[in-house]
Amino acid sequence: MENGFKTFAEVISFAVMREEESYKFYKNLAETTTDPFLQPLFSEFAREELQHKKMLLTIDASALEKMFERIIEKQDDLGIAKKLENVAPNPEMAFADALVLAMKREDKAFELYSLLAEISDDDDLSVLFLGLAKEEEQHRTKIEKTYKSLFDQ
Repeated sequence: MENGFKTFAEVISFAVMREEESYKFYKNLAETTTDPFLQPLFSEFAREELQHKKMLLTIDASALEKMFERIIEKQDDLGIAKKLENVAPNPEMAFADALVLAMKREDKAFELYSLLAEISDDDDLSVLFLGLAKEEEQHRTKIEKTYKSLFDQ
């Protein structure tokens, strides 16, 4: 395997670490925000990241098959994440900024996993990375649609 990953387990460990980082990031924002509308939003994002982590820790052939099914699902890329400026996290941020922060974070994760899928010389790893990229893409799209419906972008 290329790119520093020697085993399938190392890839899973890397992905688990990334999901754990995202979980902690959103959990911290949920705990520190003073906005009563952002707390449940960040808590939901944290729960989704925790679900990814759990899925990775229990991955088996059926989970890989499910990932493959998701890979072929078409997602609408609204392009909102790419158009907007980066936002720094802070407990006082506006709801719109919180959505921008989250969609950009999901977009970066999507790009990372997509790149890893592209450069992997192992077909199984490529499928795994594509599946992870698809998960992140779906989250980004969900957040973009929310942003668009609320802020007419």
